[in-house]
Amino acid sequence: MQQHWDDFVHQLENQGRKILASNLNADVPKLKNGNTIWIELPNSTMKKEVEREQSLMMDYLKQNLNNYSITLHITVNEEVAKKFAFTPEEKYEKLREKNPAIDLLRKEFDLDF
Repeated sequence: MQQHWDDFVHQLENQGRKILASNLNADVPKLKNGNTIWIELPNSTMKKEVEREQSLMMDYLKQNLNNYSITLHITVNEEVAKKFAFTPEEKYEKLREKNPAIDLLRKEFDLDF
């Protein structure tokens, strides 16, 4: 299921539908009860966007998985939004969490936002 999901997202990217592809990449889909694909998104706007386009994706997945009883369940978790960095300062902090040496680089070259 994960491979077909990734293939579909890749097709969207190739078609220039990068926002939808990004929304679908916001979480790793989980298979619940054998027939329910569950994803968790950080906000309701992303959820609405995915819901609006879900029929195309579900048709693709049903056909490729040869399982016509699968469904998509989307939940919104505002806490997930904290994982995303939006401002330059937030992006820098995320990078610094992953690699504290980036702070040394910023100071060495006297870089600012």
